[in-house]
Amino acid sequence: MAGAIDRFGHRKHALDAFLQGKVGEGFQIETHTDTHAIIVIGRRRSLLNWFRGRGAASRYVVSVDEHGEVTMIPAEPRRN
Repeated sequence: MAGAIDRFGHRKHALDAFLQGKVGEGFQIETHTDTHAIIVIGRRRSLLNWFRGRGAASRYVVSVDEHGEVTMIPAEPRRN
């Protein structure tokens, strides 16, 4: 069900379609709302990654504007 900010669900549908394509490319969805998501690529848990840290380039903020345009920008590294 679409919320007040996206009464007809256009933003949600645009974001869902975009995310479905990214999942097909190997991304994983970390968190997801009707208008925003955080996605990660190639998350591997290993001791080496623990010391190296998780780089900002592997996490992305995905958002959709009121016109249904989806953007994807690098996210801040995840803090533990």
